[in-house]
Amino acid sequence: MTHLLSQISIRNFKSIQTETFELSAFTPLVGYNNAGKSNILESIKWLLRKTSLSDTDFNDVAQPVEMEGEISGITTEILEQLPLNQQTAINPFLISESLFIKRIQPTPNAGVANVRLYVKDPTNIGTANEWRINPTGLDQAIQALFPEPIHIGAMENSEEDVSKSKNTTTIGKLLAEIIGPIQTTYSSQVQTALDGIKDLLDADGTLRATELNAFDTAVNSKVESFFPGVSIKVHVPTPELKEVFSKGTIKVFENLNPSGKDVSALGHGAQRSIQMALVRHLADIRRATGGTTSNTILLIDEPELYLHPQAIEVLRDALKTLSKQGYQVIFSTHSPFMITSKDVENTLLIRKNDTQGTHKRNSLKSAIPTVVTTAPSQLELIFSLSHSSNILFSERVILAEGTTENRLMPSIIQKVTSKTVGLHKTALVSMGGSGNTRKAMLVLNTMDIPTKAIVDLDFALKHGERDGFLTTGDTDVAAIQAHLAAIAPTHSITLNSGWPTNSSMSAADAFRLLASESAIQPNIQSLKTKMKAVGIYVWTKGTIEDHLGGIPKNESGWANFNSRLETDDLNVILPSDHTEITDLVTWLVT
Repeated sequence: MTHLLSQISIRNFKSIQTETFELSAFTPLVGYNNAGKSNILESIKWLLRKTSLSDTDFNDVAQPVEMEGEISGITTEILEQLPLNQQTAINPFLISESLFIKRIQPTPNAGVANVRLYVKDPTNIGTANEWRINPTGLDQAIQALFPEPIHIGAMENSEEDVSKSKNTTTIGKLLAEIIGPIQTTYSSQVQTALDGIKDLLDADGTLRATELNAFDTAVNSKVESFFPGVSIKVHVPTPELKEVFSKGTIKVFENLNPSGKDVSALGHGAQRSIQMALVRHLADIRRATGGTTSNTILLIDEPELYLHPQAIEVLRDALKTLSKQGYQVIFSTHSPFMITSKDVENTLLIRKNDTQGTHKRNSLKSAIPTVVTTAPSQLELIFSLSHSSNILFSERVILAEGTTENRLMPSIIQKVTSKTVGLHKTALVSMGGSGNTRKAMLVLNTMDIPTKAIVDLDFALKHGERDGFLTTGDTDVAAIQAHLAAIAPTHSITLNSGWPTNSSMSAADAFRLLASESAIQPNIQSLKTKMKAVGIYVWTKGTIEDHLGGIPKNESGWANFNSRLETDDLNVILPSDHTEITDLVTWLVT
């Protein structure tokens, strides 16, 4: 693992008032349009490569723009790859293999010379001299640690990136990868050819073109009349090998048009596809060559733009490869295909409002340790949540413990509201059982994602007090449990710790029977109200199947119910429960 920019704090830049963003080798930024994701990418680029910012780059023109960054992982091995003078510039300021830098522009349109770089001095932490201004060689050392970032915008024309060879473009990076081997293999041949051109066109060429000599002679007869003793020669400079490659570009050939044409002649979709294909090839080159001590930051706005789903997954794999082979990849995205379950914990959820401006919600990685202290539980919880990456693209989450809820609730919500779950900006997440409901709600609430859950009656009775949703010694739970104890012998219900367990009557059937007892209906409704107040809806008849007319808990039952939803009104399908279901849906999506 090489060094990387592991954190950036941004103040007063565009839509960002003040916020800190943790970065990894592969960091997706997720948020709705105009949330400020692109501004984060631009901030990273500015921290590493100063330019003069205009007034439109300042959130408040009366305040300076400030950015702080932590470059972590600067090991002895990394340092030894740098020239001695750059090692000397960095080494005194390392704090546990990290370098802390700050860049400030005091006013809009200030000259580049007034954009100041600071570094945190470990000998003066906590004092007025904590930040030392621009030590000799520091900027150059940072440029050595991070070559010029590659920044690929979302809506800009991709032609620039794939057709113009610069150290900031993808085609430039690719040509830089191959120019070395070409120079090694063909340097003598190419140099011989270039020397021939030089002899032909250079002012001192030994085989200079007759036409050039003739031009010189004709013009010099006139120059002599104005400036005696002065003569001129036409000089056509011959490029060096590297200059030849700097003119490298892309030509596009199609089956129906064998003549090559410029990338600019293609539509944006084709340009983007070629652009991302080059990124993928760069990844393949890196994969083949193995590790490196350099680290180029790749900043991409919506890399999935114009690509079909399969191509998006191919691109994601390429970017993941780059993130392990000398590139730090930071990108904004609107596509779940760009984020695998392993990436969810490092994904930053970006939001914007009038009060805070652009800000982040807590990441899954930072939220889970605040809720769960044991490692096995952490891994289990990450697994159950990260396999629902759609939570990252939603404004609210519904947790459901059962398969029936996950198969039918989307259709029920659409039936009641005439809008899909997605249009409600809501994610329905399967918990695969109720055991993680409390932890999942705490994690998602810590991430500032409004969350509600749907549970069976047995969860409320058996775990409501344990998980803190109900007060210990809840009177309704006690009354229901006492009633259960009274009817258990009559119905051959076996109890364990006061609750049904599987025996001659299954636990599920026992809870269903209990839910139908008229004597405890006030207690069940009271329990439902209390659980609903903490964001949990309880199926008061026992399970969702009991509220949907006792449908079978299998694929056939789910398919038949969904089919009826397409043709019949809800009050026809569920004569006695349609009001209950409608109220539930309204509560879930508001």
